[in-house]
Amino acid sequence: MNPSTLLLPNGINSTNLAMINLTGLNTGLNLGLSLPGATILNSLKMGYDQAGPVYNGPGSLLTRQPFMLMKLELEQREAIERAKKYAMEESIKSALAKQTRQLQLQQTPATKKAQTLNLLSRIYVGSISYDLKEDSIKTAFQPFGPIRTVTMSWDAATQKHKGFAFIEFEFPEAAHLAVEQMNNASLGGRQLKVGRPSNLPQADPLINELVTEYKLEKKVYVAGVHPDLSEDDLALVFEAFGKITSCKLHVDPTKAQKHRGFGYIEYESEQAANDAVASMNMFDLGGQFLRVGKAIAPPEDPPTPTNSSLSSAAAAAAAAASATAKVMALEAESASKGRQKPESRASYNE
Repeated sequence: MNPSTLLLPNGINSTNLAMINLTGLNTGLNLGLSLPGATILNSLKMGYDQAGPVYNGPGSLLTRQPFMLMKLELEQREAIERAKKYAMEESIKSALAKQTRQLQLQQTPATKKAQTLNLLSRIYVGSISYDLKEDSIKTAFQPFGPIRTVTMSWDAATQKHKGFAFIEFEFPEAAHLAVEQMNNASLGGRQLKVGRPSNLPQADPLINELVTEYKLEKKVYVAGVHPDLSEDDLALVFEAFGKITSCKLHVDPTKAQKHRGFGYIEYESEQAANDAVASMNMFDLGGQFLRVGKAIAPPEDPPTPTNSSLSSAAAAAAAAASATAKVMALEAESASKGRQKPESRASYNE
């Protein structure tokens, strides 16, 4: 077969092909062999491949240096730390919110109620003097009701607290009264900042929901009750605002026939409960200031009915005076017994 008649790809004829320095291809053509198209194309590719020495370009003359980060100024480092802290707080807040939503979907009504009461029982206290300890904080907030825990954040470097604390009360009414009455109060030379934790910025909707659900509009929470006063003494004072259907002080399980200094009073009318809160909060009864607010927690035990007969504000004042006189008499009797004991020992020694 003549090479001039060989079928080749477009743009390539036998003349071009003969100029390529490929020994195998030229030999095949000179012999008149019919070569496959793939063989011809591979031969062409090999002929046009780059060959020869490799030279370094201008970039090879540059001196290689290790990669180094730019040194940051103090303000830049502080800004980065603030950004990291903010990002971490937002991440934690988002995770907590997501977890809270998931738990709410899975909760039973009883579990949801318990969690709501726990949230309402916690408060945040800021701007605390560095000279104050947990005992001082607990003493300042104890009059509102029994405290479960006081948690302060401590700085390991300075061995001092960071100026804020979280207080968890046993009952949400105590936390509510503490927020209302202790915000901006002076303690240790500084004004306290008292409010709700960040995971419960608005407590009022939850409180209103509980009050409506458990029909607590006629119920009043009372704390700061003198240990020597009984339920009857307390009812005698508070019945001046309306007829009382129940008055119950929480019993102290560690002391026989003693209460824990707080309890609940329920009226026949909502107006009577409102009047009692407005008039009796911070009322001095037996040398102690009462802390009075609307009830929030649902009842745990069936109420104890009490009899009531008086219905005037003057009667409330008279009953309060009677209760105070009772407390003073008990204190005087206790002091008298304390004075008699040394005298009896002296006569015995003689």
